[in-house]
Amino acid sequence: MRTFGATLMMVAATAAVLGTASVQATEILRAHYEIRVATHGGENAVRSTFETPPGQPFTLNLPPNIVAMSVKRITGQNYELEVTVTPAKGQQGSKAVFSQVYQGVLGRPLELKSSADAVQVDGAISLVVLNK
Repeated sequence: MRTFGATLMMVAATAAVLGTASVQATEILRAHYEIRVATHGGENAVRSTFETPPGQPFTLNLPPNIVAMSVKRITGQNYELEVTVTPAKGQQGSKAVFSQVYQGVLGRPLELKSSADAVQVDGAISLVVLNK
């Protein structure tokens, strides 16, 4: 009887973990953003919206750069946003020249403002979960 009870509890715990993982795996985030990237005296800006599952990078073509943004849920309503700037192909190779991680809260605006080397990034983003 003890073995059956222990096995049943193990199965229930595994099902709870798998259920939580599948909920997070199907989660879709909508981001409303405005971003400006300035490099080597030139700058480019965009204001738009994208939808993505957490962890999957979203890329923007902002010549002469490619900007990638990736969201990682931390706990509850908290998340990390990684912004990476890479020169377009044929310029300085394809190695990232800027990478910054910002921390935010879902539903609240997050200000993006940082610089590294000759790259300056600023703007704002707001993330919401579409399928709660």
